[in-house]
Amino acid sequence: MGAARRWDVLAAGALVAWLAVDLTARTVFGSVPWPDSVVDYRLLYDFGRRVVETHQYPAGYPYPPPAVAAHAATSALPYGPAVALWLALTGLAAVASYAALAGALGLHRRPGLLVALLLAHVAVAYYFQWDMRSLNCNLVVLAALLFGCAALAAGRDRAAGFWFATAVALKVFPVLVLPYLAWVRRWRALAWAAGFSVVWWVGVPLLAFGSGFADVYAGWAGELTRATDPIQKHVHPILISLEKAALYTARGNETGARALVYAVGALWVALGLWGAAASFGTGGRDPARVFVHVALLVVGPAAVGPYLEAYHLVPLVAPAVVLTAIALDGARPRRARVLAAVGLALAVAVRKVPGAWEARGLWVNVQALILCATALAVLAALIPKPVAAEPTVARRGWLQLLRTLRFARAR
Repeated sequence: MGAARRWDVLAAGALVAWLAVDLTARTVFGSVPWPDSVVDYRLLYDFGRRVVETHQYPAGYPYPPPAVAAHAATSALPYGPAVALWLALTGLAAVASYAALAGALGLHRRPGLLVALLLAHVAVAYYFQWDMRSLNCNLVVLAALLFGCAALAAGRDRAAGFWFATAVALKVFPVLVLPYLAWVRRWRALAWAAGFSVVWWVGVPLLAFGSGFADVYAGWAGELTRATDPIQKHVHPILISLEKAALYTARGNETGARALVYAVGALWVALGLWGAAASFGTGGRDPARVFVHVALLVVGPAAVGPYLEAYHLVPLVAPAVVLTAIALDGARPRRARVLAAVGLALAVAVRKVPGAWEARGLWVNVQALILCATALAVLAALIPKPVAAEPTVARRGWLQLLRTLRFARAR
C-alpha cells in the first residue's frame, strides 16, 4: 500500500471515529442517562404515534404527513429499541452521505483524495453535531438527497426520482429539487419523482391514517401557518433564524434589522440566479455541479427561512467536499485550487468567530454564502473555454488561395 493510500485509510477511519464520537458522546455517554438524553427523536416518536392514533397535530410539530407516517413506523417498537434503531440509522446516514459524495466524485479512485472528506468535515461538523445529538432526521434527508444527486449524475433516473421524492417527503426543505430536474432537462427523472411523490404523499398517508387522511393534512396546514407566524417565530429556544440574528445585531432597531435581512436575502437570490444560469439545460451529468446546485437549492431557502435550526444546514457538506477535493487535486488548474482553498479557509474562520447565540443565524448565513459562492466560482473556472473549430479541408484551401492572391497583389 502506497503512502497516499495509507493517508486515505487513516482519513476515512478518523472521519468515522469523529462521527461516532459526536453521535454517542452526549446521547449515550453524556450527563443525562440514555435514552432520556435524546430530545428530538422523543418528539418524533411520541407525536408520530399520537397523530396516527388521534389524527390531530400537536402544537409545534410541522413535519409533513409522509414523515409522520415514517416516524410512526418505528413507534411499533418500545421506545428503547426504537431510539437505538434511530441512533444507528442516523450514524449510517452520516457515513453514507460521505460515501455517496466520495463515490460520485471518484475520490476513492485517486490516491490521497479521500483526505478531502475529513478536511471538509471541519467546516460542517457543527451542523452534523446538532442532528446527531438531538437525533432529528436531517442526516437521513441529507443521505436521500445525496443518493439522488449521485443517481442523477450516473443517469439512473428511477433511483434519482425515488431518492429526491423521499427527501421532500421527509422534510419540505428540498422541494426545489423537483423543478430543478425540469430545469436541467431530466424529464424521466422528474416523471419518476412525481410518481414516487404520489406514493409518499397519498398512498403512505392513506395507509397510515385511513379515514383521518383529510384531518391530518388540515392539521399540518395549521401547523405550517403557526410555525411561520411573525409573532411566534422567535419563541423556539434553539431557533437561529436570520431575522432573530438581525434584530440582535441591530440592537433592536427594526429598520436596521430589516435592511440586514434584505441584504442577505439579496445575496442568496443572486447566488440562486447564478446557479440557475450555470445549470440550465445541462442534463445534470456532472456530479460536482449537481451536488453544488442541489445544495444551493436546499440551503438557501432554509438559511433565510423563519424556522432555521443548525441541523437544517447539513447539505453544506456537498460544496465543502467538492471544494476540498478540488483544492487537493494536483491535476486541477492552480487558480481553481487556490480559490477553493481560500473559500474553505474563510468558511472555517467564520464558523470560529465567537459571538452570542442570538447572532448565530447571521454567521451561519455568512458561512453558507461563502461555501456556495466559492463552489459556484470554482466550478465556473473549471469550465473549459471554447476552442475555435478547425477549418475544413475545403476552407483551408480557400484561405490559402486568398493569402496567395493577397501576396501576389502586394508584389
